[in-house]
Amino acid sequence: MKTFFAILVFLASLGYVNASSFFPADTTFHYQNRMVVIREQPDEINVSVYRCNEAGDTIRSNKIYEGIFTDNKSVERRYENRFDIFVPDIFKPKEKRKVAASHWAGFGIGFSNLPNGFDFDGEIASALNLSRSLQYNLNFFDNHWRLGNNGFSLVTGFGIQFNSLHLQNNKYMEVMDYKTVISTSDEVLHKSRLHFTCLTFPLLLEVNFPVGCGETIFLNAGVVGKIKTASSSKIWLKENGKERKVKQPGELNIRPLAFDLLMQAGIGDVGFFLSYSPFTLFLNNKGPQANQGTIGIQLYF
Repeated sequence: MKTFFAILVFLASLGYVNASSFFPADTTFHYQNRMVVIREQPDEINVSVYRCNEAGDTIRSNKIYEGIFTDNKSVERRYENRFDIFVPDIFKPKEKRKVAASHWAGFGIGFSNLPNGFDFDGEIASALNLSRSLQYNLNFFDNHWRLGNNGFSLVTGFGIQFNSLHLQNNKYMEVMDYKTVISTSDEVLHKSRLHFTCLTFPLLLEVNFPVGCGETIFLNAGVVGKIKTASSSKIWLKENGKERKVKQPGELNIRPLAFDLLMQAGIGDVGFFLSYSPFTLFLNNKGPQANQGTIGIQLYF
């Protein structure tokens, strides 16, 4: 570097003595990644050196040296500052920013089943009335965190899940010897149902795809933690043409803590959901082997 500047000073000094012999007025030449500009004025020669670098769409030109030579004196400066010339945004292709949103808060309703079935009378069969076994989801709020600029986000929130499982006629649920079992009624049984309510806390991964007109197609999936808050079982008996409601005692051995695997998909504020609980509805050895599965629709706030 010192040799390079020494040569420049030497050439500039000679150039001042006889500028026309070495350089024409306002001469520019390149040496490796440097640009040397020599400007001649009356009784003065100006020598400027720039370091040039071109990276992507930005041209950087760094002035690193300037020498001014006259017959009386010479002035030399070295620069550390940098001059950046940016290509205006209007000439750059704009990167489309992917949409990141969350779909949890809202109200949904779905049909529930117990795919493993209930074990009663030595047979594996479903004791549910599927047309009347429903799940209601009221999700109060959600929040999400964008994961980069790829449309993915992490979703959390809070909600309440209410389950109403209705059994077939002449079947009802009771606790015998501290175990929940399905029994057959000897009386005229009109209907029987099981209610249980849970607080829900989701952790979902969601991706959104814009489809125009301000709408997006979304898909999310993850786990939903559940804390049971209440449960009850009731039957309705018909006697002499009158209906009598009987509440079954006990907590029915429903798990206090559980989680569902959840998948949701839809467009805009309307979608459908699928959920499945990998754990049985009842505590181990305290009730039938029954894993709950639900499919339904959801309206999002």
